[in-house]
Amino acid sequence: MSERMFVSETIGDFVARNGRITSTIEKRFTSDTLKSPACLKKSDGTKVGSGYIVQLGPVDIKKSTPLRTIQKLLKELPNDAKLVEMYPTHFCSNCTRSSWQFVEDESSGHATCRGCGVVQRTTKSNMGTLYLKEDGHSNKSMWECTPGMDHRDTCLTKNGKRLDIGRQRPTSHLRNYWRIQKKVDGIAQRWNFAAIESIVRLAKAKLKKFYYMVHDGVESDNVRKMPHGGAALAAACFYCAVLEFETRTGYKTLCSLPAIQESAQTEVDRKQSRKTRDVTDLVILKYAKLLKQKGLCQALVPHIGSETLKFTPTSAALEHARMALFGECRPVKFHLPLQEKWGLQIGDTRQGVLYIDSLHTDGIAFETGLRKGDFILQFQGNTMSCDMTPARFSQQVVAAKQHSSQTQVEISIMRKKKK
Repeated sequence: MSERMFVSETIGDFVARNGRITSTIEKRFTSDTLKSPACLKKSDGTKVGSGYIVQLGPVDIKKSTPLRTIQKLLKELPNDAKLVEMYPTHFCSNCTRSSWQFVEDESSGHATCRGCGVVQRTTKSNMGTLYLKEDGHSNKSMWECTPGMDHRDTCLTKNGKRLDIGRQRPTSHLRNYWRIQKKVDGIAQRWNFAAIESIVRLAKAKLKKFYYMVHDGVESDNVRKMPHGGAALAAACFYCAVLEFETRTGYKTLCSLPAIQESAQTEVDRKQSRKTRDVTDLVILKYAKLLKQKGLCQALVPHIGSETLKFTPTSAALEHARMALFGECRPVKFHLPLQEKWGLQIGDTRQGVLYIDSLHTDGIAFETGLRKGDFILQFQGNTMSCDMTPARFSQQVVAAKQHSSQTQVEISIMRKKKK
């Protein structure tokens, strides 16, 4: 049973019964249409309170509509125009206030009038029995009313963006997408070089496109779901972004698959008394190939046995040690002339990275801006490997001076941040 009803009469009938427009407790305007002789014949003779006018002819009457506007419409509109009022379905038996002024206690089966304090009995409609169909979904065809929606069933948006307001709860798969998006930032925290921010943005864009491919609003969310393991999916999106960056620029980054796998392992959600799957390189490659099938990765995804993925425990340990050093540094790029002496000496940290051991204050390297203690990250756009030695680096410099047609070379270093 609905808690409200609409009653109408023509403006001619309103004038014939000498009707008056009065104000209600809710600060709306009423014509007491339900108390007119024509409507009283249809009612059961019980006491009724007042409703409020919602429409005059083609004009909707709102709460902000002034009284003079309503009176003007009553004079200008034809006599056959409809005057529509909205009433509650029951009123207080003592003061005839509408049920909108009641304080209901559904468990006790009664409501209290706020005006006079009289307790009214309330009867709820039988909702019927909820059956399950063959596919396991509920059948609500036997219900006597349509169930309403609450804040968990709706999502308010403005200009295509969700409004963050109280009591509005987004869907579970949308919350899961936000959770995976944060894991992309967590995976990228261990690296600090110039292109890491663009790689993170690219990874999040891939994740967003993949999410809207799965939850497109056409098929049921019970049929299509995101893959298991939010950390693994975030690592796959990040790995695809790294592969695309390396393919596009020709530079090899420090974000290798083993390093990404170890970083993603720290983002796994652990719950007590519940087993959680670890992030492995096999799962990352599996999800990366899934993204490529969806057209979200333009680079070649390697197989698990590829030469590019092979590594030894020694190189992995050096890679992790270098990451620990670079975590406190910022990247800086310099250009040095090939035809002049640089005036610097290179040393080995024994932690997978070379550094500038000493500098001549009157040399070109010092004048350019290089300083003692700077870690060497790249030479001519190529990232230094973990097993690079000062002798091999000197050979690369000599080869560049002998065979390069350019007048200068590019060297990128990692410099410790000032505290």
